[in-house]
Order: sequence, then structure tokens, then C-alpha cells
Amino acid sequence: MNEIPPELPANVSLEQLLLREDMWMGHSQRFTTRAAVDTGYEELNTGLLNRGWPLGSLVEVCQQGMQGEWQLFTPSLLELPGLIVLLNPPAAPFSQAFIQAGIDLERLLIVTAAEKNHFIACFIELSRASAGVVLAWQPKESLTYTELRKCQLASTEGTGLSVMFRPATAQQQSSPATLRVYAQIVPTGLEITVFKQKGHLQTQQAKPIVLPLPDQWQPILPYHALNQHAPVIKPDVKPQRLATVTPLRGKT
Repeated sequence: MNEIPPELPANVSLEQLLLREDMWMGHSQRFTTRAAVDTGYEELNTGLLNRGWPLGSLVEVCQQGMQGEWQLFTPSLLELPGLIVLLNPPAAPFSQAFIQAGIDLERLLIVTAAEKNHFIACFIELSRASAGVVLAWQPKESLTYTELRKCQLASTEGTGLSVMFRPATAQQQSSPATLRVYAQIVPTGLEITVFKQKGHLQTQQAKPIVLPLPDQWQPILPYHALNQHAPVIKPDVKPQRLATVTPLRGKT
């Protein structure tokens, strides 16, 4: 039988042994990340522990394709100093949009790592050294719990914001991430559902939070539906023949 290490008291309990590491007890807030950055949305802050995105932790966003990543994290990008590293972005970033949002392009760094092992290695090194922001998009290959665990531990060694975007199907998989949310664009805005927070035991289904989208992001109705909500005015008299309108012509 192995002896208890000398630095521990002889009467240490099993729970104390478990709590030596980052074991999550569900209801316990002992390891809740205290450092956080404002999300820029009061309603979302209210639903998050410490009222913001946790720093020095892995934040996981599950979504189908691209679902408003920039709108969700732009306020935090403006709050945090340091570099903004984009690891495997799904499309070439539009520089003019960053400039309009007030983000200095000199802060942006784009890293491409198509293969999964390269992606994990990059995420680990970037998160460890980061005091700014790391936004990473998972490659096509799915990540195992062990691989995600490595990313989570690396995030705790840094002091910045580490975010990994994963496909919607990953929501059904176990993950050691400190915070997990599901994002999707709906007609009324960007819908965010928080389905895991370390230090918060969720006993019932979380209520989605809908964040407003910029006007330029609002969908445009098809032509045949533009006036479908306009009131219909019925004339009290029988319709008469419309007058013929002749276009004006200049003198010849």
C-alpha cells in the first residue's frame, strides 16, 4: 500500500486528495476562475460566473459553421491587450471590418495548422505564452478528451483568453473546458446557450440568451415578402381607371 506523501497530513480525507488537482465537483466553486473579461453584453455577463469570459481557461464554443464569432468576442478583443492570434480561421479575415471595429491590425496574427497534431501543438504553445487572445477553429478531425485536456491545461498556464470553436456535434461529447456554450444565429439575433460552467451545477436546461446583431447583419427579406406585413387598405368606392402618365420630354 502506498504511503501518503509527507507534505500531506496523516488524516487527509479522500475529498481533500481529489481537490489537490482541478477535479470538478459539479457544485463546488473552489476552482472557479476569478479573472474574467467583460463580454460586452450585460445579459450574458449575468449568466456567467464572475460576469465575463474566464481568463486562463479553455472556453469552448460549439456551432454549425460560422455563427457570429466576431460579434460575440469583439468587445473582449477591444478590452484585452496583447496579440490576437487566429488559429485556423475558416475564412480570410476582412481587414476593413477589424479597422471599423477599432482593432489595430498590428495586433493580428494568423496561424495555419491543417493537421490535427500541428493544431494541438500550436494551441498549446500559443495559450501558454498568451496574455492576449487566442481564437482557434478545430480542424476537421475530432479531438479526443485527452487532447482537449492538454489544451485546457495549457490555457491555465497563460493569462489571456483562449477560445476554441468546435462543430455543433461536439456538444454531445465530454470536454474538460471551463466554459462551454452553443451559438447559433436566429432571426432575432445571436442565440447563446451556456450548457457547462465549472463551479456551477446545472440542474435544468439553460435558457438561451439572444444578443442583438448589427444592422448590416440583419437578414434581408426576399422581394415577394417585403410588403407582406403592410396593412391592406380597401377602398370605399369602386376602383376607377387609372390615368395614363406621359413622361416629360424636353423641347425639340
